[in-house]
Amino acid sequence: MNRNKLLPVLAVALCVPGVVVRALHLLNGFDLDTGLPAVGDAWVWYFTAFLVVVAVVYAVLAAPLRARREETFEQLLGTQSPLFRMGAVISGLLLAAGGMGYLYLTMTTVGQDAVGWAKVLEMVYAVVTLLCGVCVIGLAKAQGDEMNEATAKLTLIPLIWSCLHLLVNYRMTCVDPKLASFAFGLVADVMLVLACYHLSRLLYGKPGPAKLGFCCATAITMSVSDLGGYALASLMGSAAMPVWSAKMVLRGGLSVAACILLAAELFVLCGSKENETV
Repeated sequence: MNRNKLLPVLAVALCVPGVVVRALHLLNGFDLDTGLPAVGDAWVWYFTAFLVVVAVVYAVLAAPLRARREETFEQLLGTQSPLFRMGAVISGLLLAAGGMGYLYLTMTTVGQDAVGWAKVLEMVYAVVTLLCGVCVIGLAKAQGDEMNEATAKLTLIPLIWSCLHLLVNYRMTCVDPKLASFAFGLVADVMLVLACYHLSRLLYGKPGPAKLGFCCATAITMSVSDLGGYALASLMGSAAMPVWSAKMVLRGGLSVAACILLAAELFVLCGSKENETV
């Protein structure tokens, strides 16, 4: 078995320890009285070290994909697999539903996002999220056929969405004194942007399959660990743990929904016959 076939498996499997360590960070890394990051907290460094080690492993496993730089999108990601289509369709449906839910929350809630231009930004983000879900479903079908100029454009909306997703997340958290609790999610969103960029780049520039594999795997583990850790920590309960707003939880869910597509793409990229070696 070629070593890069381990990449998608580890990207999913390492979410489990990532969720646990992230939850322990949220439960133990904040002051009980103020809710601010605790001085001398070790768990933030444990989680950071975990992510650094994971990134190094992913870089090593993705490196052999550099040999496939000259292959076309169809050779790298073309597939008729029903499992891929199921994963992509699930991702698209979750994104579309999340976009509609986010639009509803934006129009009905008043708070930090009450500023006019910010509310418009979030409404645009919600609409683009809905469109992204539709494009992801269309991409699931297109990858089973020969890509053309029209279907290639289906990769552009997810790229635009990922950039808006990062912008909205940063805008909503950059002034919060508890930024340390959100920083890992922001880095995960950066990796999500890079993964969507390299997916689109396969059709609009020189392919970088190794970079695509690395960014997809890192985005998957970081995004799932971040949201899953918060969910686990919430179930365990702690008065010191920072509380996320409903919209922030939904944005985390949208990151994970996009990562379902990235995971499906990663399994196709690393599981094709061209990756077989003696």
